[in-house]
Amino acid sequence: MKRYVMLMLALALGSSAVLAQTGTFPDRPLRIVVPFAAGGNVDIVTRIVAGGLSETLGQSVVVENKAGANGVIGAESVARSAADGYTLFIATAETMALNPFLMKTVPYDPLKDFAPIGLMDDFPFTLTVNPQLPVKTVADFVAYARANDGKLNFSSWGTGSIGQVAFEQFKQATGIRMEHIPFKGAAPAIMAVATGEVQAFMATLSVARPQAASGRVKILAITTAERDPTAPDIPTLREMGVDVVIRGWHILVAPAATPAAVLNRLNSALVATVKRADISQKLVGVGVRPMTSSIEEAQAMIQSENTRWRDVARKAGMKAE
Repeated sequence: MKRYVMLMLALALGSSAVLAQTGTFPDRPLRIVVPFAAGGNVDIVTRIVAGGLSETLGQSVVVENKAGANGVIGAESVARSAADGYTLFIATAETMALNPFLMKTVPYDPLKDFAPIGLMDDFPFTLTVNPQLPVKTVADFVAYARANDGKLNFSSWGTGSIGQVAFEQFKQATGIRMEHIPFKGAAPAIMAVATGEVQAFMATLSVARPQAASGRVKILAITTAERDPTAPDIPTLREMGVDVVIRGWHILVAPAATPAAVLNRLNSALVATVKRADISQKLVGVGVRPMTSSIEEAQAMIQSENTRWRDVARKAGMKAE
């Protein structure tokens, strides 16, 4: 009898713990780790979504930038965090696919150490150049690069970033030679273009458009298959005769052992947030396409994109360092 009572008590305590984790979740502020510096595409999008999530969940959602090692530092910190739904992470192609392929050792497993919550958006890149260059079109830029073979530089927000991969694809497609100069974030990378420190950058639309509007940089083309409806005046690389089509994405994830009920609550909140007219408009306004998904769809996308981006990096001639 005593044994039976103890068993029932243990089950009751266990049930209470689960209810405490899920039934009242969240009962304190949440934290979303961005693995890149402030001012870049990932940071801009995350802060828009975090603001909406805070209202949806009724709790503060704090964005924390943990930049370094092409996203590895931020990814590892979340992978090792408590799996309670209060520490989340913005997964990108770098952290989920490119780092394990381009680095000899990565202190986390992108497919085992994270539990997907849902897709937030996807986005295009733009071929962005210094406005002082004597070029008006992609053909002009390619001709200029060939005339200055090996003398020009391009920036990215880090070695192994999708910004670098996109530009490497552009180089392969056009046969030009340019030196890669990595920066610690998209903001300093595009500022280097504006100041003429480097000549070009395959920047996300969200980072390039404000700088182009002020005349600090010039956008020559976009990497979508067809013209982006939010930027119909920008021609595609494919229109310009360069067969490079590439898009990035952001997926909200949590540590792997996070309870299913917590993940479901977060997914519902994320979907509701991204579908809000004001949040959706803000996302479109910064150059990304709002996206939603189920947990299962997000998991399938991470798995397929893991393979796709590795193939893209391999095609671009990038190897582990």
